[in-house]
Amino acid sequence: MRRITGPAVRMNALAITAAAVLVGGCSNNADDGDSRGQDTGALAGKVCDGTLDTAASAALRRLAGSDRFDELTGTNEAGEPNSFSLARAVKHLHDEYTKRSACRLYKSGDNSGQSLLEVRFSASSNHPSVSTEASSSDRVSYPLGVYALAGSNGADLFFRCPTKATTDNASVGDTNYVKAEMSAIAVTMRGNSVNKDRMVVLNSMARAIAEAAGCASTAALPTRVPTANGN
Repeated sequence: MRRITGPAVRMNALAITAAAVLVGGCSNNADDGDSRGQDTGALAGKVCDGTLDTAASAALRRLAGSDRFDELTGTNEAGEPNSFSLARAVKHLHDEYTKRSACRLYKSGDNSGQSLLEVRFSASSNHPSVSTEASSSDRVSYPLGVYALAGSNGADLFFRCPTKATTDNASVGDTNYVKAEMSAIAVTMRGNSVNKDRMVVLNSMARAIAEAAGCASTAALPTRVPTANGN
């Protein structure tokens, strides 16, 4: 298991914080040493609060070249568990970045300190312009939600989901959209379908969020990610 406490930042800081975790050890058994192997982590379908469907679980395994994964333990800035929770993700949609529930995954047994990917959700009052242009080598758009793009550093998916701020000091007021944001550097991924596999994972999690937030019909996210625009 991985443990980290305090605010989490984007991918360029993840390796630093995670490296500190690994030095201190992240096993529940102090005598484990380097004996941790792939069989010590969770299966793809069990991580991120079970939000990955069969297709997304297979996509995650392809991206990682691994069958087992670790999530963070410990607490975040809101004093809540770092492990991802659908309920907490919906609860903190309108809160500041560091309080949002994040699913940060590591390949089990990988001591590099570099996370495989991180996914967060946030309320949004708008979304980027939809592009139907042919995808390029490093930017691939999909006819998914109101905006979906996979790039060199990750993937974004915006979908319709009206939500209201639950506190007076929320960072964002009432909004009509939710942004699903994945930090996952393409060159560190495996497989021949990195862009689509990242979007498959993100779409599966977004569908679960939409269901939990009561906006599944409005979001209208499909069970299968369609072919990229321009292909």
